[in-house]
Amino acid sequence: MDFDDIVIGSGLAALGAAMGLCRHQGRRVGILCGPAHGCFDYYDQHKTVPCAFHGAGGLGNFWHGVIPTGRVRRLSSASDEAFANLFRHFYPRADMAVHMGQPGQFVPWRPIRPMRELQRMARVDGGRDLHLLIDSAVSLAFGSAHAEVVAALGRYRAHRVWLAAGALHTPDLLTRSFSADMARGRVSDHVFCYVGQLAHHPAPEVQTGLDGVFLQGWPASPGASEGLYSLRPALFDFRRLDHGIERRAVFGLPTGHLIRKLARRSSPGLLAEAFYNRFGRPTGAHLHSVYAQLQVRDAYDLAAGAARLQARTADIRRATDAARHSQPFVGLIPSKRPELALPGIHLHHSLDLDAMARLGIDEPGSPVQVVDASALSDIGPEHHSFEMLVAAHQRGRFAPT
Repeated sequence: MDFDDIVIGSGLAALGAAMGLCRHQGRRVGILCGPAHGCFDYYDQHKTVPCAFHGAGGLGNFWHGVIPTGRVRRLSSASDEAFANLFRHFYPRADMAVHMGQPGQFVPWRPIRPMRELQRMARVDGGRDLHLLIDSAVSLAFGSAHAEVVAALGRYRAHRVWLAAGALHTPDLLTRSFSADMARGRVSDHVFCYVGQLAHHPAPEVQTGLDGVFLQGWPASPGASEGLYSLRPALFDFRRLDHGIERRAVFGLPTGHLIRKLARRSSPGLLAEAFYNRFGRPTGAHLHSVYAQLQVRDAYDLAAGAARLQARTADIRRATDAARHSQPFVGLIPSKRPELALPGIHLHHSLDLDAMARLGIDEPGSPVQVVDASALSDIGPEHHSFEMLVAAHQRGRFAPT
């Protein structure tokens, strides 16, 4: 047997699984990281917003690092204390426990980069128990006691395989390996929409520390559908109603080196928003833009080929209309462009759970476990990336030896 465990993928979920598995001393863990030179999948043919990255580090290479504080939808059995302990591992100078359960988010100065962390773990371990393989899984098979992965550069056997290739690539792998009904044909996502403007509203609470900044958020009105609302200063060209979402729709949601990119794009309002999202500055504006992030079930049709995602615009519009109706603020000037919405880059629920169960995938004791968002049907309204890392960590930590 080559390994005790193989993790397919090297993004945030893969990092969580590896961290949990490596708590077992002497357990040989192989990480199929993907190709050294990766490639993006995009939401549409314009290629402005990426939805997946097939390569070492996954989309975690470009993640802004946002970690929610509310834990509205828990993706694991991890207690608040366990969540806070793992948060403290990465950000020892920020006190998550004080903010736990309150709507909002933590934006770190230094986002977690999965490959950097995996490489650090391998250096500390000396390569005895953790092995990073720059290789891509092509197919897999499993029996009652082990699994085998056929990769581009070789074959690997293990007692257990942990799938963490992402909401697009995990269904691809299972479809190639077993049958076409492994993929649902639809995929859910977060959607980001503009709600309107508030005049003379108290500025959001901002707490800046040595590891990052905590930004205040707001839940939906009591009894309404779930949504997470945020305020951003409406400065310069963003003082005009709807201009903010129009500019965002033109630019998409750029990833990596954000401030430098925006500085070249001549929108002072967008640049001011970016500084607030990243640093909690500027504050004290007299006018605020109100945005909502919400989960939209089956937001996209999912198919094979280059143009993989097709937006289900009517379903997205119904969800964003409900979020606007549920907004909790008094005196809001509503948007006149409700048709505009942006993808949240949080694809999930792309696997058919019944088809998985028929094959025994992700069942207790199965040699094949899924720890990424492809098998999650409900992630709630918050950024799920760190919660996904925590869930994968719990699965790996308590896996049978």
